[in-house]
Amino acid sequence: MVKSSPVQIRILVAESLELIRIGLRSLFADHPAIRLIADTHSWEDLGHLTTQHKPDIILIDLQLNHGQGIEQISRWLYDYPENKVLVLADDDNEQVHLQIFRSGAMGVVNKYRSSELLLKAICAIHAGQLWFDPHITQLTWQNQFESNSTLERQTDGESMYPPKLTNNERHIAYLACKGLSAKEIGSQLLVSEKTIRNQLSMIYKKIGVKKQIELCLKAPLYDYFKKF
Repeated sequence: MVKSSPVQIRILVAESLELIRIGLRSLFADHPAIRLIADTHSWEDLGHLTTQHKPDIILIDLQLNHGQGIEQISRWLYDYPENKVLVLADDDNEQVHLQIFRSGAMGVVNKYRSSELLLKAICAIHAGQLWFDPHITQLTWQNQFESNSTLERQTDGESMYPPKLTNNERHIAYLACKGLSAKEIGSQLLVSEKTIRNQLSMIYKKIGVKKQIELCLKAPLYDYFKKF
């Protein structure tokens, strides 16, 4: 009996630093589930390589072509909406990371973190999930918590309480924080996509966010999202 080989994730790398590209080639060379199909150091080559190789995931350096990364990624995903993008960042600026998600990327990871973290991010995105760098996520929600708590103490002297969500809303929020789309949540809960979108809008209003990515970043404040 022939043993089936694991499904390979085809990666295209767009990274400005040659040493990083060399390191990624070495990392992916013997990996059983990930294959590097091409790499480049410029946006000019990226379109051609994407059309030629049709990668599963594109790793894009935020500093590619001397910055302008977030704007470039947003324009890129407008032209190539079917692509899954994982951004390689240089630091842990939470505002920059949030802007990266708003550009349409599915994940961001600091390029100087461990290779194990990068591999986890690639596998998660390939599975259709959003990926948050655990370190930056912690910083973001801690800063949000401190900011919100200070504001509430200034306005009414009360501490911050978790927003009042119904059990059904909590369940939907939990699934959204796992990276599921409204359509996928609806299929799992046996309701229409439109119903889920309406309920998500209500959840966003109660939590004080505007998008799914912001809900995911704020979720660690409220442990009850983890009870399903």
